[in-house]
Amino acid sequence: MIKEIADAKLDDGSILCRHTIEVYCPSCSRDVDEAELAAKKCNDCGFDLSTPEQHVAIVVANLSSGGATL
Repeated sequence: MIKEIADAKLDDGSILCRHTIEVYCPSCSRDVDEAELAAKKCNDCGFDLSTPEQHVAIVVANLSSGGATL
């Protein structure tokens, strides 16, 4: 399962960076879907998905505020 989350400005003024989360089975390393996560069982190998493997990729970009680079 791959979830892509867009960047967003939060109510408190902070910024949530754009990022991607990939969820894999720790046993067979295949990506899992929502149904497998809900059932907590990998359809490919039957492994318990109580603690799936997650990879997070964060996109970093320059932000400017009033002409100054932060």
